Amino acid sequence: MSALVPVESTYPKGWLTGQLPMGVREDDFMVRFATIFERVAETIRAGADNVEYVGDAAVTPLPVLAYLGRWMGVDLVDGRLGPEHQREIAYTLGRTLTRRGTAGALRELLEALTGGYVSVIDSGAVIADGPVPTYRPVEVHVQQSGHLRRHEIESIVRDEVPAHIPVVVHVLSEGGTS
Repeated sequence: MSALVPVESTYPKGWLTGQLPMGVREDDFMVRFATIFERVAETIRAGADNVEYVGDAAVTPLPVLAYLGRWMGVDLVDGRLGPEHQREIAYTLGRTLTRRGTAGALRELLEALTGGYVSVIDSGAVIADGPVPTYRPVEVHVQQSGHLRRHEIESIVRDEVPAHIPVVVHVLSEGGTS
């Protein structure tokens, strides 16, 4: 991972070797030997100082985006996509995480993935105790499939909609954009 904070401006030369005991600081070999660890530690400290940015889809290194998606429980960030598209998907996953399983979150996620307009028709219901009614299917209309195939879109929808709800997916244009 590349450092977001420049090492030179944050850590002055000798920050570690200056902490050596007085007798050791006078030994040239020991100072040079400790300098090796100082330089290695600068890289580690720079990474630790930037840890707050790792979870930010706008600035995190590209290899971390797919990991963020998997950490949120969804393996949808494809490394073959352009960097901005990967960032948009990871950002959308984070933004919709607390609304997962709702029509609005599903629409936003599919729009980020496909790059096209998506309509989700969900009758929605709050059911009291008693007999379970017959549910109308959730209808998903996807303008274009983007880099996804129809079965992949259907799988994503199936993962996001509660298991007992029937689903119908309509893809208007397959193989639209990448």
